[in-house]
Amino acid sequence: MKIGGTYLIKWIDTFSYNGWYSEKKIKEKSKEATQFLIVTGIFVGEYYGFVVLCNQFATEILTHSPYGHPNWIPKGCIKKIIKLK
Repeated sequence: MKIGGTYLIKWIDTFSYNGWYSEKKIKEKSKEATQFLIVTGIFVGEYYGFVVLCNQFATEILTHSPYGHPNWIPKGCIKKIIKLK
């Protein structure tokens, strides 16, 4: 991945249900874990096992940091990366 490039990352996150469950019910609920999260953004870098994308990047000289709304995505949870531009 190239720093400053725009990417779409498809990844799996943890999920949970409150309550008490039998092993059979847990197995059934595990089938529901096929939903993916999708994040798009500008690639900032890879740090400590995370890929970081930000939703906003300021190209003008500012009085604040240039990266807005960063997302830290655990590398082990990533299923697909698509370069957008």
